[in-house]
Amino acid sequence: MKELTKPNLQIIRYPPRYPKSVHLYITNECNLDCKNCYYRSSSDPKKELSYNRIKLLFTEWKKLKLTSIAIGGGEPLLHPDIEKIIHLGKDLGFFIAVTTNGILKKPIIPHRIHISYDELHPTWKNEKLIQDAINYYHNLGCIVGINHIVTCLENIEYIEHTFVNFTNLLLIRQKPESSFTQWDLIPYRKNYWIEGCMENSVCEQGILSFHVNYDMNASICSNLNKKIPYTNLRELWPQLRRIKCEIRDSHFT
Repeated sequence: MKELTKPNLQIIRYPPRYPKSVHLYITNECNLDCKNCYYRSSSDPKKELSYNRIKLLFTEWKKLKLTSIAIGGGEPLLHPDIEKIIHLGKDLGFFIAVTTNGILKKPIIPHRIHISYDELHPTWKNEKLIQDAINYYHNLGCIVGINHIVTCLENIEYIEHTFVNFTNLLLIRQKPESSFTQWDLIPYRKNYWIEGCMENSVCEQGILSFHVNYDMNASICSNLNKKIPYTNLRELWPQLRRIKCEIRDSHFT
């Protein structure tokens, strides 16, 4: 009689002891002055994280088994060490993503790069600029996406039919308040990603991910004003988990 063997089962802890990803803003410097920017003002004094500080953070996060880092700003390509930062992250085994406004082109090769394009950016309807940026990073071997703050359904279709060589369209809720309410009318397409804090969605910020900015302040999400000075993640994570977000927590209660 053939001996029966037990299936190879793996127990997965959820939520994990520590987050799996971090949104890291490395500079507040930007080459655009978007009138309705939620994250910075052109009058803010310049701030950025040094390469040595970032190296310490990456080393700590690797020990705690984080797997991905999303780099933003400001405009992260203005950071003088952006190429070294991306190389370091990839060498340590992180999945590296970068968000840019598409104006600058630098020979960086993160795993994924997202180009912001919507009515709130001055680059809106500058189709050549955006397509050139998409082509440039596509030819370098990056997965290229477009970040789009949703204001109407027509703009989604316009992007879908205007640009080539991008793999996905990330649809984002305008901050701090969104007047768009037709999320349920967006057609289903495999290349559409929808940000977690859209109306009636589920978000896992503060559960699987968190945010650190150029001031070394941390939060569960870049969209929340409540922040805690970053010390180390072992001490910080229990505090971050207690931060409340009305949009997120309403779906977990």
